[in-house]
Amino acid sequence: MTVPVDQAARDRIRTDTASTLFVNAGAGSGKTTALISRILTLVLDDGVPLASIAAVTFTEKAGAELRDRLRAQLEAERRTSEGERRVCASQALDDLDGAAIGTLHAFAQRILAQHAIAAGLPPVLEVLDEVGSSVAFAERWAVLQTALLDDDDMEEPLLLGLAIGLKLEHVRSLAKALGANWDLIASRVLVGDPGPIRLPDLTAFLRQARDVVASAATCTNADDLLLPKILAVSEPLTALEAAIDDGARMSAIRAISALKFSHGRAGSWADIDAIRTAAKDLAADATELVAGLLDACLRRVTRWTAERVLDTAAARRRDGRLEFHDLLVLARELLARDAAARADLHDTYQRLLLDEFQDTDPIQIEIAVRIAGGADADQAQWTDVVVPSGRLFVVGDAKQSIYKFRRASIATYLDAQEHVGEPVSLTTNFRTVAPVLDWVNTAFSQLITATPQAQPAYEPLDQFRDELGRGSAVVLLGADAHTDLPRAAAAILREREATDVAGIVRHAIDDHWQVYEESAHAWRAAELSDVAILVPARTSLPFLEDAFEAAGVPYRAESSSLVYEAAEVRDLLACARAIADPTDELSLVTALRSPLFGCGDDDLWRWKRDGGRFVLWSRKDEDATGPVADALLALRRLSAAARWSSPSELLGAIIDDRRMLEVAATGPRARDGWRRLRFVVDQARAWSEVSHGGLRAYLAWAAFQGQEATRVAESVLPETDVNAVRVMTIHAAKGLEFPIVIMSGMTAQPNRPRGVQLLWPPAGGYAVKLGAGVQTGDFDDVAPVDEQMDAMERVRLLYVAATRARDHLVVSLHRAAGSTAGTSAAILAGAAGATDGLSFVAPTLQTPHRQVPQATVVSVPPYDEWQRGIVAARASAAKDASIVASGLEGTEPEVVLTDVIDPGLAKGPRDLELPPWSKGRYGSAIGRAVHAVLQTADLATGDGLPSAAAAQAVAEGVTAQVQLVEDLARSAIVSDLVRRAATRENWRETYVGTLQDDGTILEGYVDLIFRDDDGTLVVVDYKTDAIPAGAVESRVVYYRPQLEAYARCVRDATGAPVRAVLLFLHPEGSVEREVGLDPSFAGDR
Repeated sequence: MTVPVDQAARDRIRTDTASTLFVNAGAGSGKTTALISRILTLVLDDGVPLASIAAVTFTEKAGAELRDRLRAQLEAERRTSEGERRVCASQALDDLDGAAIGTLHAFAQRILAQHAIAAGLPPVLEVLDEVGSSVAFAERWAVLQTALLDDDDMEEPLLLGLAIGLKLEHVRSLAKALGANWDLIASRVLVGDPGPIRLPDLTAFLRQARDVVASAATCTNADDLLLPKILAVSEPLTALEAAIDDGARMSAIRAISALKFSHGRAGSWADIDAIRTAAKDLAADATELVAGLLDACLRRVTRWTAERVLDTAAARRRDGRLEFHDLLVLARELLARDAAARADLHDTYQRLLLDEFQDTDPIQIEIAVRIAGGADADQAQWTDVVVPSGRLFVVGDAKQSIYKFRRASIATYLDAQEHVGEPVSLTTNFRTVAPVLDWVNTAFSQLITATPQAQPAYEPLDQFRDELGRGSAVVLLGADAHTDLPRAAAAILREREATDVAGIVRHAIDDHWQVYEESAHAWRAAELSDVAILVPARTSLPFLEDAFEAAGVPYRAESSSLVYEAAEVRDLLACARAIADPTDELSLVTALRSPLFGCGDDDLWRWKRDGGRFVLWSRKDEDATGPVADALLALRRLSAAARWSSPSELLGAIIDDRRMLEVAATGPRARDGWRRLRFVVDQARAWSEVSHGGLRAYLAWAAFQGQEATRVAESVLPETDVNAVRVMTIHAAKGLEFPIVIMSGMTAQPNRPRGVQLLWPPAGGYAVKLGAGVQTGDFDDVAPVDEQMDAMERVRLLYVAATRARDHLVVSLHRAAGSTAGTSAAILAGAAGATDGLSFVAPTLQTPHRQVPQATVVSVPPYDEWQRGIVAARASAAKDASIVASGLEGTEPEVVLTDVIDPGLAKGPRDLELPPWSKGRYGSAIGRAVHAVLQTADLATGDGLPSAAAAQAVAEGVTAQVQLVEDLARSAIVSDLVRRAATRENWRETYVGTLQDDGTILEGYVDLIFRDDDGTLVVVDYKTDAIPAGAVESRVVYYRPQLEAYARCVRDATGAPVRAVLLFLHPEGSVEREVGLDPSFAGDR
C-alpha cells in the first residue's frame, strides 16, 4: 500500500495530543479524517470525555458530517474493542448528540447560554435566523429613520448631505453595514468629535465663476465647441447667487463640479489656454468644496447612526433576541472580562479543535485562545495569551481563504500561525489525479506568493493517485489569445467561451471519458451529472444557458439568484398586492396582464370601454362576462380567503388556483421556477413566524427584498432523477469535489463593489462610500489597499476551483490578445506553463461565417460637425426625460427668503414606489397625512374628517399629531376657495403633463382643480408650511414656478383659461393667495 509522503505529520496529528498544533492542510489532503483521528485518540486513548471536547466547523453541513463519521468510527470501536477502550467508545456515543460539534455561532450560543447572567442576557435566548434578522432590521430602521428626521441636531448635516448627493436609502444601507460590524464602532467610529460643519466664504469662488462666464464674451466663433461648456457655468452660478440656504448653495456648487472643459480652437478665443485652465480650476475648486463638506456631513451622519446601532445592539442583549454576529461579539466580550467564565469554560472544554480556520470570523481565535488559557487569559491582546500545550488544535488552508466579504481575515490566520502552536503541514492530495495536480502546482506556485499579512507562501500538493482513466486530464479552452476581437468585445468572448464549454461537455460524453467510482473502486463512463461548471460570478450564466440549450445539454444552476426579480415571483406578488389593497388599480391591472390571468390589452380596453372598473370589489361588475370578469371573480375568491389566511397560505393558494407550477412545467427551466416559488412561500412562512404580521406588512418587507437586489441563496436538494450538468459559483462549491470540473466565466472583469462600502483601515478609523461621489475624503486613499486584498483573494478563488477536480480539469483561458485587463483568464495565462496542455475548440467556432451583403458606404461628416453632434447628443442624454413641477419650487430668481421654514411640513413630489395604501402626496409625514385626508374627505360637508385624519396619522407614523392633521385639513375644507370648488365641477389629485419645446415632459399632480363660473380652470395647491404671516408673500414667489408649471400643463391639455391659487393651511385658518401668472394663461394659447 502506498504511504503518503506526509505520513509522519498525520501520525503526529493523531498521536501527539499533548502538543498544540497548527495544521496547514492542502486541498484534498484529508483534513477531516486527520481531525477525526485526533478526536478518537483523545477519547479512546487519553480518556478525555467527548463532552469535554469542542470541535468548531465552518458550516452546519460540515458539523453534521463530522458527527456522522465520528458515530460510525465509535460504533465500530464499540463492536471490536474490549475493556476500557470499549467503555470509552460507549460513553462517547452517549455524549455525541450533546457534544459541542458544530459552527462557531452554535458554540458561541452554547457559551452564552451557560453564562447568561454574566453576559448580561436573560436566561432564555432567541437567535434570529436570516429572515428574522431582516424583519428586525426593517423595524429598527423605521424607528431610526423617524428619529433621524426628528433630531434638530441632525438637520444641518442631513439637509446639506441631501443637497450634494446623500439619500436616506444610503443611511439605511449604512445602518445595515454598521450593524454587521457593530463590535468595531466604539474603537473606530466613536473616537474623537467629527466637528462642526462650516461652509467656507464663497466670495472668491463667486468671483472666479463670474470671470469664467465673462470669458465667453471673448469667443469669436459661435460654433466653437468650448463655448457651450463655458456658458454652462452661468446656470448654476445664477442658482448659487440666488440660493437662500447652504443646501441650495452646495447643490449649485456640485453642479459646477460636474462640468468638463475641453475642445475649442485657439483662433476663436483671446487666450484659450488661460480660459480653459481657469474653467478647470473652477471645477476643481468646486469639487474640493463639495468633497470637504460631504466628508463632514458623512462623519456626522455616520457617528449618529453608529450610536443608534449600538443602542439597538444593547436592546437585543437586554431582550435576549440575538442575531448571529451578536453571538460572537458577546461571547468574546464575556471571555475578555470575566475570569470566572473563562475558568469554568476552561474546565468544561479541555480540548478545542478549530476546522476551516481560514474562513471564519477573526473573533473565533480570540474566543478559543481565552477558553484554552483559562482564568489567567485576561491580556488585552489575544496574541499575548499563553495557551497550555495540547489545549488547542487549529486546521485550515490559507490558500483557500475566500470569504473576506464575511469578515474572514487572512491576516488573522497568518498571525495565528505565528502565535498558536507548532506548524504541521498536510500536503498529500488524495482527491486529484497527478496531471491535474501538476498543472495546479505549476500555475499557482507563481500566482500565490508570500506577502506579509495578505498572502501565504505556496506549498505544492503531493500526488497520491497514480491511475488515469480515458480522456484528457487537463484541457484548455481558448489557450491562444483572440486576435480578431473588435472593441467592447466582452459579449463575444463570453459567447465563444460558452460555446467551447458546451462543446467540451458534449465531447467528454461522446468520447466516453472515464471517472473513478469510489464506491465500486472502478472506472466508469462519465455522465452529465459528473460535470460541474464553476464560475466566479454569474455574469456569464446567460451565455452558458444559451450555449447549453443550443447544444442540447441539460443543466441545472445550483446557486443563489435574484429571486424577487424573477418574472413568476413578480407576478405572484402583484396578485397578492391587488388582494391586499382592493383600491390599488396598478397592481390589479399588472396582475390581470400577467400569465396568471392572461388578459391582453385588448381585453382590458374592451372592459374599460364597456364601463367596467379596475376595482376588485365592485357590485356593478359582478354580472359581467369575459376574461377580465372571470379574472376579477377569481381574485375576489382569493381575497375572501385571504382574510383568514397567513401570507404564506395566500401565496400557496394563488399558486394552486392559477396552476403556476403546472404552467412553469411547460417552460424550458421548470425546476428553477418551481424552486423560486417554493422558496418565496417558505420565506413568507418564516416571516410570519417571526413577525406575526398581515399581508400588507409582508408585502412591504418583500418589496425591500427586491429593492435591495437581494441575492437569496436557494437551498437545492439533490435531484437524483435528473442527469444534468451542474452550474454553480466557486463559493458554493467550496468543500465539494467533482469528477469533472470546468472553470468557466474566466472572461469577466473584477466586479466593482456596489452599494455601501465600509472599510476598516489597519491603522484605525474608517472610510465609507455610499454611492457614486458620496464618500468620505479618505476613501480613495484606503480603497487601493482593500482592492489589493481582493485581487489576492481572487487568485485564491481560482485555486479553490481548480482543486475541486478529481479526474478531469477543463480551464477556460479565453482572453483578448494584448489585453492588460485583469480577467481570471489573463491571470491564469500569465503563469508560465499554464497554457501548456491539450487545447480544445468547439466545432461550431470553426464553421465559416455567413456571407453578409456589402453595406452602402456613407460619407464621413466633417470633424467639427461630427463633434458638435456628439456634444449635442451628450447634452440631450444628460437631460432628465421629465421634470416634476413640484421640483421647480424655489427656482424663481426673485426668491429671497429670510424666515425659517419647518422642513417637516413641506410637501415634496409624489414617490410612486411607496405603498399604495398610504394615500396622499408624499412630502413630510404630516404633509402626506393632510393631503391624503383632503383627497378622500367630503369637500362640501367634511364628513368623516376625524376618522380619516386618525387613519392617515397611523399610516404615516405621526399618531401624536392626529389633531394637527385634522385641524390643517379642516382649515382647507372651511375655506371660501374649497367651498366654492365643492359646489362646482372639480377634480382632486389629478395628474397633468405636457411636452416642452426641448422634448422633456413637464408633469405633476395637482391637489385640486375646479371649473369656475366663467369657464376658467382654477388650479389649487395646498401648502402645509409653518410660516409666519409676514413671510406669506415671499412664499408665493417661491412657489410661483411650480404653479406656473401646473397652469401650463392644464392649459395645454384643455385650451381653457387658467388661474392658480395657493392655499396655505393653518390650524387657526387658511390663507389664500392667487399667483400672478403670465397673461397668456388668461385665454387660449
